[in-house]
Amino acid sequence: MRIRRYHLNQIRYNKTEYSASLKASILRIGFSLPIRASLQDDALICLDGHKRLSALEDILKEYPDYKRGDYVYVEIMDNGDSRSNDSWRRRNLH
Repeated sequence: MRIRRYHLNQIRYNKTEYSASLKASILRIGFSLPIRASLQDDALICLDGHKRLSALEDILKEYPDYKRGDYVYVEIMDNGDSRSNDSWRRRNLH
């Protein structure tokens, strides 16, 4: 698993409806967790985070100078790295 920073336009995601509270949270604190994506044929495919990316897209239309910008952290889940298996986390919850 790798976490890298990508421009919003580099991630393929489904435009999804989201709550006003999610939009307000992103405006206030940004993303707490990275978007999860898969790398397929050199394209980043969103696995988890469609609502957050949709909200960010709308925020950027409304506030072009949004302080957190149009780059997001993405956790690439299956990049061929043996560390991509994050099952250890599921077993190590305290």
